[in-house]
Amino acid sequence: MDPFPSGDVRIDLDDEGKPPAPSENGVHPAGVPPPSQVSARRADIDAKQEQLAHMVETVGCEAILLLVPAHVAWFTSGLNVRGLIAESERPGVYTNGRQRWLLCSNVDTHRLFDEELDQLGFQLKEWTWSGGRADLLMNVTTGRKVAGDRPFPNMPVLTDRLRPFLRVLSAVEQEAYRSLGRVLAHAVEATARTLSRGQTEQEVAGQVGHRLLHRGADVVAVSVTADNRGERFRRAGFTPAEITETCVIQATAQRDGLYATASRAVSFGHPPEAFRGGFERALRLAALYRVQSLPGETLVTARAGEQAILAGTPHEFDGRLSQPGYGTGRLVAEELRRAGQDEKLAAGQAVVWQPRVGPAAVVDTVLVDPDGANCITPPEDWPFKRAIVRGKAHDIPDILIR
Repeated sequence: MDPFPSGDVRIDLDDEGKPPAPSENGVHPAGVPPPSQVSARRADIDAKQEQLAHMVETVGCEAILLLVPAHVAWFTSGLNVRGLIAESERPGVYTNGRQRWLLCSNVDTHRLFDEELDQLGFQLKEWTWSGGRADLLMNVTTGRKVAGDRPFPNMPVLTDRLRPFLRVLSAVEQEAYRSLGRVLAHAVEATARTLSRGQTEQEVAGQVGHRLLHRGADVVAVSVTADNRGERFRRAGFTPAEITETCVIQATAQRDGLYATASRAVSFGHPPEAFRGGFERALRLAALYRVQSLPGETLVTARAGEQAILAGTPHEFDGRLSQPGYGTGRLVAEELRRAGQDEKLAAGQAVVWQPRVGPAAVVDTVLVDPDGANCITPPEDWPFKRAIVRGKAHDIPDILIR
């Protein structure tokens, strides 16, 4: 079965690809952001407020209350909330479609406006730490017809209506996303280039986390699989196991309320046959998935192509052991199925493709585009193989041999 049925699709895996020139690491500039950045972000928030204004009218309510962190980050175009542990301490957003308010504790007001929301058109509704958030929520909803994203008595829940807005990233969000992707790829690659034989998975995970935090990104998850442990456990985490021959490092990072995931594989000397064979098949699957990162495509096509690539190999049934990918972006991970049905991809949607074959994995985050996948975690200073898809080159990370 041909996994690339269209005659104008060609996958060329070039063994002699050279790493692309290093790019900026995406670190946020210190101090006050430039006026152009503030202006673009404010315009993005205005557009989202307009979307909710239409929703207010459609639902027949007076205002909308957002408390789910992903929804708050979406509406504010990237509010970073660090240091708040309890759910009841996290800020929210209240809008009637014409004006917008941040709802937050008096403990955090100064910091959030000083570092995150200055000049972005937000007013303030504040609760005291002694009174708590519940009192403020009661105050802003009592006697008004308010819809929200959390269940409250007599309040319509809008989570399903908001979901399409979060799935498609705006131009401002995509720019921030690419910056995060560069930071993530740099952290994983730098760790892989400098790890030593005999180090433990735990030590390597700590180095990835350090590099991400050092560049302003939060660590969401890290997985380090030494040697063949990835064949036994597809969601491996990290352990005190020592690395002797091969290692796959995978990390998920968050910044500006956006999530991205990437992996890189390294081998001390020539990779064992089982690892090399599994990686080559995972790499071909990664190329296939990028072909299918088009608006209107679904996981159905990905699964069919996966079967064709793995058929007759020692990994023929590996597709049963992990899903090919999942949605991401404003949510750390979201199934690409709803009610048992595969959803169609949308232009501007973020997807993590994660082919795992045997002990190997090739994981990257892409944006769905009419011209094919746009990878936001491309190889920076790393060997790669080049896939040519409808005349467009996709650089897919190869194994780094140390």
